[in-house]
Amino acid sequence: ENQEEVFTYAESKEEEEARLAKEAEEAAIRAQEEAAARAGTGQQIVDFACQFIGNPYVWGGTSLTNGADCSGFVMSVYAAFGVGLPHSSAAMCGVGYGVSDMQPGDIICYSGHVAIYVGNNTIVHASTPESGIKYTSPVNYKPILAIRRIF
Repeated sequence: ENQEEVFTYAESKEEEEARLAKEAEEAAIRAQEEAAARAGTGQQIVDFACQFIGNPYVWGGTSLTNGADCSGFVMSVYAAFGVGLPHSSAAMCGVGYGVSDMQPGDIICYSGHVAIYVGNNTIVHASTPESGIKYTSPVNYKPILAIRRIF
């Protein structure tokens, strides 16, 4: 019977400090990379959504080209990035997580309406049957109920 002897190795105080410092540095780098990925994705959402400016508003619609309502627009934009959202402006006020600082790509929730924040105090949204998919500024043209972030 061949049993290996197992020795436990105790780190010195210096080795422990060096290991902990390295782990903290790696965690900080990961956090920066994740934040950059989120910001990049938010900007990609905006860039994608803004291609559809001028297209029609259609109540109950989910087509970015042939027409969508406000939640159908947001749902279809996010679907292009593999994110499933409900086709309901009220339900969208509960998706992702709530934030207080608006970033591009965030979902802005109003009473009975949703939009996507593009930056610079501006949203893109399927507004009305008369105006279709368009920009609106300022963002708080009506009271904001919630700001939801997905990424």
